[in-house]
Amino acid sequence: MKQVQVRVPANQSDIIEDMLKILNIKSRATSIVTRDNDILFQIRVEDSESNELIHELKARGVGDIFGEVNVMMLSLHMSSASEISKIDKSNAANIEEILSEIQASATLNGSYIALIILSGALAALGLLGDSTVIIIGSMIVAPLLAPVALTSIGILLTQRNILIRGLISEVVGVVLTIFVGFIVGELVIQFSDSNTIVETEAMKERALQADPLNILFAVVSGIAAGVIISKGQGLSIVGVAIAASLAPPAANIGLYLALNNPYAALIAATILMINIFAINTSCSLIFTIYKLPSKAGLSKRRSSRARRINNLITLLIFTAFVGLSIYFTSIVLNN
Repeated sequence: MKQVQVRVPANQSDIIEDMLKILNIKSRATSIVTRDNDILFQIRVEDSESNELIHELKARGVGDIFGEVNVMMLSLHMSSASEISKIDKSNAANIEEILSEIQASATLNGSYIALIILSGALAALGLLGDSTVIIIGSMIVAPLLAPVALTSIGILLTQRNILIRGLISEVVGVVLTIFVGFIVGELVIQFSDSNTIVETEAMKERALQADPLNILFAVVSGIAAGVIISKGQGLSIVGVAIAASLAPPAANIGLYLALNNPYAALIAATILMINIFAINTSCSLIFTIYKLPSKAGLSKRRSSRARRINNLITLLIFTAFVGLSIYFTSIVLNN
């Protein structure tokens, strides 16, 4: 259950009162007068009811033209009242809740850059040391899920600012991880007695001996991320799965570049691109199934337009994914 807090000026409170009557949820709402003489409404709703409520608030200008809206989770609510609401049910969270969950983590700031550098260094050291524990540590640190999700949502909603923010953060994160892998490789080479590094099994597994099942893992990870994000649930566990498909392969590219092995670096780059396409395509597919444009309060016309554009982009991404998969498979078979 959620509690929606709506704060509006006193002269606008009638708008909220009328909305509560129309939605037949007035009995689950309380109102108080704040120190600023604003009216604070506290409304209890089921998780599946919040979409329509927030949509109705937005349609009346609340949180945009005047007032503010806050949504909080209620860990426990017990009541003897049993009510039937007129609000439409929905399995997905509202788009504002989803964006508030991921936008902060996808912002290209000092914290994001620091986490990328740390995860890239851990991934490179784990690959060089053939250490599964260190590689898993890099997956936990890597903040790559939020940019992937933001990119997919930006495509789905045709909101250019969201799409650009997600793409920039995603590209910077991947490129910086490759660069960190290269720097770590160069440093290890400089301080080693033989002026080279030993190619470990962990490195080969993500390049020369790559398993095509890794592609399936990326697809499943993308689907899991799409479902969890759509429901507005915690992202930490699925974030590790996404990072497993992105951080170590990206660091591996840098290591092979430091080894002056462009062939292996190309294969590792191909694997990375396939994983990126697989994750973004899977996320977009799940977001489409959950009909996120309708959860954003878009008109039917804009929602239909967003869906057509999303379907086209998803088709293009899927085509590129299939092409890269065929190319990758041919390399593995001929290797």
